[in-house]
Amino acid sequence: MQSITNSTAEAAASQKDKSLLLRLDANYGFIVNAAWVNDPPVRNSQEVIVMKIRAFRMVHEGESLLKLVLELKKIARFSGFASLNDHMDQRTGEFTEPTEKIYSMLSRNVEEAAASLKELESHYY
Repeated sequence: MQSITNSTAEAAASQKDKSLLLRLDANYGFIVNAAWVNDPPVRNSQEVIVMKIRAFRMVHEGESLLKLVLELKKIARFSGFASLNDHMDQRTGEFTEPTEKIYSMLSRNVEEAAASLKELESHYY
């Protein structure tokens, strides 16, 4: 069940990575397309409006990139907790078997001590 959960989480993380890369590519593409000016100098008010629209789109896509960076930082923080939890589960599993062995040895020692005590009491009385 643990491996199914891990594979599902990995698939979801892979899908999230792909969507973030697509967003990043789209944002950079919009910025480059908006910034690309191969026209002669501005001649009329229509061209001024087009330049303002391009500048607005560049700023808007820059803000989108900043939001994407913030989202990536959040993902990095929270995915760190997931990997820590997985590591803790693994370490807990590693210590479970030796702990059980120690408990069984202790219970066996208690039983042997109780038997020895009974034997000593029978000889004493």
